[in-house]
Amino acid sequence: MRLPIVILIAAAFLGGCFYSEDALISRRQADWPLDEGTYSHTPYLPDGVTPFDRPAWSGEIERSWGRYVSDSESFPHDGVRLKQIADGLFIAQRRDEENWSYGLLRVFPGGIATYHAPECRNVEAVILDRYDVTPHETERGYCRVDDWDRLVGVMLSYVDAMGESMPIDGIYRRVE
Repeated sequence: MRLPIVILIAAAFLGGCFYSEDALISRRQADWPLDEGTYSHTPYLPDGVTPFDRPAWSGEIERSWGRYVSDSESFPHDGVRLKQIADGLFIAQRRDEENWSYGLLRVFPGGIATYHAPECRNVEAVILDRYDVTPHETERGYCRVDDWDRLVGVMLSYVDAMGESMPIDGIYRRVE
């Protein structure tokens, strides 16, 4: 039985703080923790604690070719692909104009999923060093990661270091 919850990664994340030139999650590797259905999306303020006072988007989300998609206009995370890295925790991958971008999605019981896009500059240097990940030379806040195991290591270490204080960039709720 699939959990009746929602998706995704922040619009800010879609610009890609952690990125790769090639996809690190293939269509066949994708996990499907979310049922198709109607969802609402509410972004959070930059403090990572306070949600907007109402949803910014709602619509039908479907699965297609290993990705979550929507025919609804302005779906903020169209084309996202998910891969589980821990119980209820997923790395989300989405194509931007030039690269593949990565963020985190946490799935909760009751039809709720929150997402966060860690910025490379906010990850402790010791974590980046441990996984041999270096910040981009000219684009502050961006890190290229072209190896799945390194990406997983960085993301799990980041989640562990942040604990309960990990910010939320937005939330999806199933409304149907």
